[in-house]
Amino acid sequence: MITLGEMQISGMLTMMVLAVMLALCVPHRSKYGNSFGRARWMMAAGTGLIAVQFLLQHTFGFRQMGVTQGVLLNLLFFTPASLLCSMAILYVQRQGSVTRREWLVPSVICGVSVVILIGAALLDGVHIAEDSPKLRMAEYVCSVLYVLMQSFLFKHQYVAYKRLELAVDEYYDRERRDLFGWMGWSMKTMAVLAFFVPVVIFLEGSPLVVFSIVYFFCIAYSTISLYSYGISEDHQRVEAAESLTPSPSPKGEGSLEITQNHPYDPAITEAVECWKKSAAYREHNLTLGIVARQMGVAQRQLQEWLRQSEYGKLAELVASLRIEEAQRVLKDHPDWSIETVADHCGFNDRKYFHEVFRQHTGMTPLNFQRGQE
Repeated sequence: MITLGEMQISGMLTMMVLAVMLALCVPHRSKYGNSFGRARWMMAAGTGLIAVQFLLQHTFGFRQMGVTQGVLLNLLFFTPASLLCSMAILYVQRQGSVTRREWLVPSVICGVSVVILIGAALLDGVHIAEDSPKLRMAEYVCSVLYVLMQSFLFKHQYVAYKRLELAVDEYYDRERRDLFGWMGWSMKTMAVLAFFVPVVIFLEGSPLVVFSIVYFFCIAYSTISLYSYGISEDHQRVEAAESLTPSPSPKGEGSLEITQNHPYDPAITEAVECWKKSAAYREHNLTLGIVARQMGVAQRQLQEWLRQSEYGKLAELVASLRIEEAQRVLKDHPDWSIETVADHCGFNDRKYFHEVFRQHTGMTPLNFQRGQE
């Protein structure tokens, strides 16, 4: 079993490598622009603080002094580190558009927590090497504040994630969680860990070692994913969906006006029907912009028409048409392979074709084909 000291050294080295990786990220390789540039520095600072925490724990033996001293150092560094890492993810989700309130509330909670911990350590009159009931109480309070801070951040991350999810679902002809799924995993794992921190950091031995390993591996995953996202093309695809696809209209006059002007316009309905007959839905990698151009209508009009229709979004419209075509082909060409049918109908791969076909028909393509024999 790995010892506490070995875990501290491993954690320190891992976090240092990640911080340096982000710090040395060549700016011109990042196609994401200033928002990713700021996010990577936040994440680098967060991982750097965690590395310093492990270094101090190992060098001065705070855990060997007692649980109270070790927890003091944990909270002093974990709280601002978690704030920075969480804000880095939110910053990327929002393309840098983080409100003053979203910065202020968690920053104040973090600042209050640090002041309480340092104040208790300096003013209780007990030497740092000895356990202090007052310091222990301060740590309980700050653990609760830590949970409140992470809950606040998770709430805003979740809203931003759902907004990205909606934009991508409405823009592409299929679900594209592969583009930004790491954000969901990162914010969920960090939120779950936040609720364990107030309990686990007061433990000793194996439970603490296991939790610490899980903690810095989750941070490592988020850091590497953010770095990869920033230097890849994925962010551009997500940005295209978010910027070209209007956000859901709020309830009120604006929403009513769009609904009245666009979705039931006979010209749009006719354009959609003509597009269906053209079989353009069989093309691979369609987007809302491509389909709107093919139909000769404005993208916003098509999006609002889809929202008010039985389909709801482009992916559903395209999937339903492709499945209808697949059923026809499977009946007329029983000698065709499933891969050939999938490619002919516009599906990128057999697995996705199986998934969508089963959702719409209740059976696999192969069983449907055999049923026609």
